[in-house]
Amino acid sequence: MTPRERTLCAIRHEVPDRIPVDAICVENIPAVARHLDIAPDAVPDRLGLDGRVVAAPCALPVAHDSKGEPMTEWRAAAVLDYGTSHRYPLAQITLVDEVERYPWPDPDAYDYETASVVCADLGPVYAVRGPYWKPIFCQACSLFGMETAMERMLNEPAIFEAALECITEHTIGYCERFLDACVPSLSVFCLGDDFATQRGLMMSPKHWRRFLKPRYARLFELGRRRGLPVWFHSCGDVTSVLPDLIEIGVNVWETVQLHTLPMSPTELKREFGRDLAFFGGVNTQRLPFASPAEVEAETIRCIEALGAGGGYICGPDHHIKPDVSPENTLALFDTARAFRRGGYTGADVPA
Repeated sequence: MTPRERTLCAIRHEVPDRIPVDAICVENIPAVARHLDIAPDAVPDRLGLDGRVVAAPCALPVAHDSKGEPMTEWRAAAVLDYGTSHRYPLAQITLVDEVERYPWPDPDAYDYETASVVCADLGPVYAVRGPYWKPIFCQACSLFGMETAMERMLNEPAIFEAALECITEHTIGYCERFLDACVPSLSVFCLGDDFATQRGLMMSPKHWRRFLKPRYARLFELGRRRGLPVWFHSCGDVTSVLPDLIEIGVNVWETVQLHTLPMSPTELKREFGRDLAFFGGVNTQRLPFASPAEVEAETIRCIEALGAGGGYICGPDHHIKPDVSPENTLALFDTARAFRRGGYTGADVPA
């Protein structure tokens, strides 16, 4: 199978030739390249990554605020060091009319042509997914500040909802243009948003269903109308709304941080595996500290629990960070690629 065929087979809950493997981001590629004595751009294929992410970058020149700091097209801080950004352009807004008059970015201000070219180049071979990170809730938090966003949601819901609606309308426009440019080379319509911690949702399920669920439904429908599976990234324990995500069309859940969930991997597969394919599972937080043998064992446990009957793409449950050793990185991906149902041999690693 090609990587594209293998991934789509697993998403359809069929059994591919081997477990597909992927990663959100491999940040230690230079170290892996040095360890293997290969070029950095050869590392994704050496690891066997079946997927590739494509997005349309903003085509506008970078703007700067009054202090000379770079801004995104949303006029929020461009360089985010978590917890240190203090540029929140909607923080002081008090009226819905002010929200609506805010200079929201134009969906036409993105380079869809380049996305189309990249997607056409990768699409015949790889499982190309995109546009990936076009969040609604996280974007609202970057504009209000997270604490203010949560306060507005509870105490001034009209203002919070007006902002969410403007963000959603922009995102729909962006996604429609992206899909026009990239289908049929695109394999998977992929979006992401984070609204949970490792202990559960940041808000009540009731508030999630009021503010976020109907907007996600509108976005997911864009992919479904094109006949594409819908892949959704959301970190942490989102199990309280997994049935809702299934209801509105999600086919693949990323990141599946098993160590955060109130159920075992086997229970997750039994309860949701008929409707969802899972991507992730291998605990990124342990990767810098485990031995290669421990990584191998955990990878096999994830495959055996989540991969029965298809419906699983094996990989780390978040980025592989720079402090992960090349040996552990290879242990994860080589183990997954070598796994064969009915008998595993560590020597059976594809070249």
